[in-house]
Amino acid sequence: MPHVNELGQWRNKEGTFVHKDMVTVDKQLEDEVVEKLIQGALNLQEQMKAFKIAAFEECYGFVDLLRQKYNMERITSKSGTVTLKSFDGTKVVEIQVAKLISFDQKLSLAKEKIDEYLTLKTNGADAEIQTLITRVFDVKNGKVDAKQILSLKSYPITHDLWKEAMSMIDDATEIAGTKSYIRFKHRPSNEVDGAIEHIVLDLAGLEIPAPKIKVEGEQQ
Repeated sequence: MPHVNELGQWRNKEGTFVHKDMVTVDKQLEDEVVEKLIQGALNLQEQMKAFKIAAFEECYGFVDLLRQKYNMERITSKSGTVTLKSFDGTKVVEIQVAKLISFDQKLSLAKEKIDEYLTLKTNGADAEIQTLITRVFDVKNGKVDAKQILSLKSYPITHDLWKEAMSMIDDATEIAGTKSYIRFKHRPSNEVDGAIEHIVLDLAGLEIPAPKIKVEGEQQ
């Protein structure tokens, strides 16, 4: 429901309150639709949080049972990679642990060294090449893309300046922590040799049937 004061007036985008009769019918209907959908989204978010917590607990609980079976010490911290499969292999639950990588100030020195190398190799003539390579150092949302930075190390370049820059990247790399992801997969055909697919739990990536457009004169 809209944010109202003790007089029943509606708060507008400026933060002031207006009488409900001053709100057009279409705006009232729009507000109703948005409020309903947002509340539904929040309820779904809470359900997904609860399911995620329970899923992690069940996976690691099963691992604890295995450890007991083999008389191994139980681990109090619930972490680590886990892969569980149904008996026929048509359903899979995976927990993957990714390292959170950050860089210290030496990364900027590595960029300077790469710029030095590129200027030497291109004679300062090909700015596009320099832009393409140094773009990996662009900061987005206050961070650089660690994967893009580390991908530079895969280039088969043996020049001393480049090798020095890669060494600086190694020295600048720090492990800031870890983050665990849980994923669910299944074979929609339920056949043991069927294609396995991720179960999408992200609304943005969830495919739904396109609405059928009724053509005038079309028989039902």
